[in-house]
Amino acid sequence: MCRKIKKSNPYVVQWIYACRRYASFLVCCSLLLMGAGCSKDDSSGNGFTNGYPNSLSGTIYYDWATEGILKMSLPDGTGGAFIPDNSKLNNFDISRDGRMKLSVINASTLGQYDVRFTTGNMADGSIIDEFIYNSPAGNNFCKGYLSPDNSLIVVTSNDKEDGITILKRNGEFVGRLHDINGEAFEFNQTVLWLPQNVLLLKHKNYIIRLDPPYQSGTLVKEMDYDDWGDLQVNQQGTKLAVRIGNHLYTMKADGTELKQLTTSNFKEAEPVFSPDGNFLLIGTEYRQTGPFGYMWSLKIVPSAGGPYQVDPIEANSPEVIPVIWKGKDRMETAGGQMLWR
Repeated sequence: MCRKIKKSNPYVVQWIYACRRYASFLVCCSLLLMGAGCSKDDSSGNGFTNGYPNSLSGTIYYDWATEGILKMSLPDGTGGAFIPDNSKLNNFDISRDGRMKLSVINASTLGQYDVRFTTGNMADGSIIDEFIYNSPAGNNFCKGYLSPDNSLIVVTSNDKEDGITILKRNGEFVGRLHDINGEAFEFNQTVLWLPQNVLLLKHKNYIIRLDPPYQSGTLVKEMDYDDWGDLQVNQQGTKLAVRIGNHLYTMKADGTELKQLTTSNFKEAEPVFSPDGNFLLIGTEYRQTGPFGYMWSLKIVPSAGGPYQVDPIEANSPEVIPVIWKGKDRMETAGGQMLWR
């Protein structure tokens, strides 16, 4: 028999328990390249490859206009297509080890609000798991994100009725969070994975940590700011990045040592940590392009130190690296989801 529980912890999460015949344990619920004089075609040497420091590694992925999801490998700067433009793609994710790709597709038809989750092998494209998800509110714009150990998917929605859902990678229902202390989650709730499948939430003016089995939470930091967001965490779970006003800041994962990271006469947003946590891919000159659209120019900065000048006009700090494909001379721009794996 299903039942609801609510504990007296100051940051209690309402968790709905599911009844499962065979699974009662489941919970339901420059560098600017030293300025313009340095080209991306510079030969390798002195710790650089095609103009990028060899300390950069992995691949960055970013959504741009009608070109779909693009990618660029580091440090060689080789760019190319990753996912063709698809208006039905709600979002994608790539496992921390780079072996799996999760695609979340709006597969709805008239009167049927299906969302298709597909986990595939990055090496050969074969399907590992695939299932259809139907949210409680019938929302077909749900998004999904793989847990650090690749066993779970956290599902978010732009409908408050849906809450935050946790599924096994094969689609088996684990649990659903509806609120914290009776306050429903926000539109497009920010939910991040930490190591050991811990969740980190932005809720109202708070950053809250939820450890498995996600029945209660711990306050990480109260954010007493009128305008803040774009919360991100490194894969090691030791450092956070956040936008406050027009600029980016970092802090330890426990909410201490808040420091300004970027500065300019414009706005910075959308930070993404490198796999080793030592750098951040950021959106600079963040601007609105329409009623619901935004775009930004891509640069890379160290995740420590600062503030780094990233202005599009003024001279940048020498540590700032513009994202430019090998063989091109134009800085890349994005307007949607970004990853660095």
